[in-house]
Amino acid sequence: MNMDGITLAVIVRELQSLSDAKIERIYQPLRDEVTIYLHTRAGKKRLMLSASAADCRIHLTEQTRQNPEKAPNFCMVLRKYLTAGRIASIEQAGLDRIVRIGIDSKDEMGVLQRYTLILELMGKYSNLILCGADGRILDSIRHVSLDVSSKRQVLPGLTYILPPSEKKDPRVTPAEVLAESLTERDLPSSLPQCVEGISPQTAAQLVGEFWPAGAPKVLPAAEALPFARHIAVRIGEMLVHPQPCLQTDNAGNPVFFSAVPYAAYAEQGRQYFQTANELVDHFYAIRTYRRQFQVMQDALYRVLRKQIRRLEKNVRIHQETMLGKEKADKFLLYGELTSANLYQLKRGASVAEVLNYYTGEMVKIPLDPAISPAQNATKFFKKASKMKHGAALAQEHYEKDFAELTYLRSLEFDAASAADLEDLAEVRSELIRFGYMSLAPREKLRRSDPLERPRKFLTTHGYTVLAGRNSRQNDALTLRIAKEEDYWFHAKNIPGSHVILFTHGTQPPEEDMLEAAILAASLCRAKQSGKLAVDYVLRKHIWKANGAKPGMVLYDSYRTAMVEPDPALVNKLEQV
Repeated sequence: MNMDGITLAVIVRELQSLSDAKIERIYQPLRDEVTIYLHTRAGKKRLMLSASAADCRIHLTEQTRQNPEKAPNFCMVLRKYLTAGRIASIEQAGLDRIVRIGIDSKDEMGVLQRYTLILELMGKYSNLILCGADGRILDSIRHVSLDVSSKRQVLPGLTYILPPSEKKDPRVTPAEVLAESLTERDLPSSLPQCVEGISPQTAAQLVGEFWPAGAPKVLPAAEALPFARHIAVRIGEMLVHPQPCLQTDNAGNPVFFSAVPYAAYAEQGRQYFQTANELVDHFYAIRTYRRQFQVMQDALYRVLRKQIRRLEKNVRIHQETMLGKEKADKFLLYGELTSANLYQLKRGASVAEVLNYYTGEMVKIPLDPAISPAQNATKFFKKASKMKHGAALAQEHYEKDFAELTYLRSLEFDAASAADLEDLAEVRSELIRFGYMSLAPREKLRRSDPLERPRKFLTTHGYTVLAGRNSRQNDALTLRIAKEEDYWFHAKNIPGSHVILFTHGTQPPEEDMLEAAILAASLCRAKQSGKLAVDYVLRKHIWKANGAKPGMVLYDSYRTAMVEPDPALVNKLEQV
């Protein structure tokens, strides 16, 4: 969401604490985002200025970004003119989404100059512009030429002018003038087009306050003046007594932030902040994190699904080839019967009807009339041998490819069930380790401790249960932590977590065994499929084949329980 003028006004007022702050460093981590490191009376601060179309904003931030090795040209211009300068002023243009930052800095001759850094928060038209003391543009993060806009150009050397706007600031505009501009306009959709600082959400709030029983579709002339006065009063109150808050949905995902709470959003999903800067920083930190999570997860899905499709195709081919073993037996029989009946077969015959001495029945054998019966027999033997050899090779390749396919499906489950970027990073590390992905230039493969952060549960009678978050952790829990007398649970033939029920040498009650089985069913890929088969066995009956991938184990002497996944039980038993 884009920041509205009211929230921006609250932020700008809070940023007055940066007065006389010294600019120490300037970075441009993204194409349309700049971070200024400041030394203030209150300590070190980071000021974020973003001209992103979707996320344009200004606020103090606690977040750090990875910066490019080579600074972009605009960043170099900012460093040239502003490094070691001091912030003299931070002002908003009325209630419009335009912020001017006055900076006193020495030029190349050592003369103190006033530079102005202007941030225009206008969605896809957002821009960050540096102007000199004479008001001319030194550079901008986005150049706007005559080809792009015939109304207003933003290019080095041109004099800066404000974007054209007919909106009115309700704090300084006479109520009669504001009322005239709103009369006979649609409600509430016309307010953001006529009044500075108004977002659609603010417009809906103002209209709902003035007409609690229901607003007219069009503002009548008779009510225009009192409504205009209501707008001025309420916006004034919002600015004087802000209550920065974040609205979340039922899943806790942030959906909207504002300087004051709005009636359209429930109090239940609302979170208040001390300052608007903290609010906006928190909102975009979560948004950025989730965006990174989604991008990384999608990238892993693409690699995994490509490899899974390849292996599924190979497995199908191997299975078809393995069926050739049955056909090989038929051609071997043809060869034997043809050899046994050479004395009665004549060259040029296309079919031989002979007795099958294994069954006592007559068999018709297709022959190649161009060659002799003996050569036909030799041909049958060679074909049978070739098919048997091919089936044997296909069996070997099938076992190898099927094991690899099973492993990749388990990694796909790990990626799908990942709770955070660390979980995804572990999947990526596995893909890099086995050659499915490559490291980025100068990147080092970092592996987390496989025993770090397993999911922990406590059964009804106090037994501890641990479940792996990924394949390496599954291996570590099963093969390194679990004792011989502990129980191991896993959804049958389905990618999922290894679930270990620690017994400490005792026999857990049936209720606890059932709970562990339900956890295993609930932590597998088929958890939405109704009742599932869950294998369980003592740890002493589990082993790992030579060369097996992480998380792939073999076991015997097991039993199987049919249980239904239960997310509510997972939440109830999990120890956070």
